[in-house]
Amino acid sequence: MVADPVTYGLISGGISLLGGFFGRSSAKKQRNREEAFLKMKYEQYDMPLWEMGRDRLIADRDEIVRSIELKKSNEEKLAKFKDANNLRTYQHALQIHQFKARNQQKLYEKSERLFEGAVASAKDQAALEFVENAKAAQYKQEELLVEGIMARGEARAKGRAGVSAAKAAQSQLYDEGRQVELLVENLINAQRDSSLSMQAAISAADAQRMLKPEAAPEPLRPLETPLADYILPRALSEFDFGPQPLPGIATTPVPSMGSVIANAAGAGFSAFANSYTGKVTDTNYGGGSGDFSFSNMQSSGLMNKSLYSYP
Repeated sequence: MVADPVTYGLISGGISLLGGFFGRSSAKKQRNREEAFLKMKYEQYDMPLWEMGRDRLIADRDEIVRSIELKKSNEEKLAKFKDANNLRTYQHALQIHQFKARNQQKLYEKSERLFEGAVASAKDQAALEFVENAKAAQYKQEELLVEGIMARGEARAKGRAGVSAAKAAQSQLYDEGRQVELLVENLINAQRDSSLSMQAAISAADAQRMLKPEAAPEPLRPLETPLADYILPRALSEFDFGPQPLPGIATTPVPSMGSVIANAAGAGFSAFANSYTGKVTDTNYGGGSGDFSFSNMQSSGLMNKSLYSYP
């Protein structure tokens, strides 16, 4: 028994419609699962990850600032310690310098006193020697005078007169003059020797005399320890964090209800066209000449419907 072509078309269209409904339902569930996953990924992963990256960037900058400020503080403390230590060293060196200067001045003053004492002692020694030599010469001169008087007295006692007496007197005077001349010469030589001894003593004392000390340069006052300049990182801006993540878009296609119906109708018409061999004159489906065929369905646009749509 051969089935009616209309029955073939209805059965094929119904099966296609039923399959389209099931396919659309399955695709919609798949799309819903994909959208749920994308929403969960956006809310639980993408946004928290972006926020954690932003917080990490802020924390990293704060840590860099804290590290720079700590380094700057430590450098200032070290500079203060160095300045205090350098100042102590300078003050100690200055005290040593002043002590040495005072000590040198004392040694110089002592040397001057010793020199002056040596000069005075040499002059006193020379004066004493001169007095002693003068006294010895005076004593010798007096002794010669006494001897001359005694010699002249002896000559008169012997009764010498005339020419012999005069010659004896002249000889005695000559001897006295000669003795006095020797005494004066010895006195002058003794005075010259005393003067030379005094000059030698003064020269020896002057050789041991200390030079007058001069003021030595004082220690240099220490300079303050220079401090380095530090630059803090710039403040963060919105562009440092980058754009916020966007929710994902589902890519699973879901056929629209119209495309399901159109596909079912197309399947029914195709089954009808394949089983129909004649012409139908009772019904005008195309609204034209009354002929109905698969080619007329294609030409009328019934088979040009989109299979899928995206709500």
